[in-house]
Amino acid sequence: MRQESGGKRAAKIAAKSVFDVNNLRLGIGAFSRPLLDHEARSFKRAWEMEALPGFEDFQLDAKRVSFVSKPEGVANAWKAIDRLLAFATQAVRKAS
Repeated sequence: MRQESGGKRAAKIAAKSVFDVNNLRLGIGAFSRPLLDHEARSFKRAWEMEALPGFEDFQLDAKRVSFVSKPEGVANAWKAIDRLLAFATQAVRKAS
């Protein structure tokens, strides 16, 4: 398994939950480990640059990510989160 600098494993989504909220969906993903500050900043920057249509809200902290989207956007949201998380981890590796 690939590791980032400092011996920590790359963060991944370890658990996903989706809840119905009116006509929207609330998705909550728990990370396999807390994000480092620079990983979280890189993830947020990448998310802002690649904003997905249909998202009402998005939040990120060290332990989890959450979003509100239209029902048809949930699968794409998880894919985008996986991609951006990989990007954030890769950006940290390259900077090290």
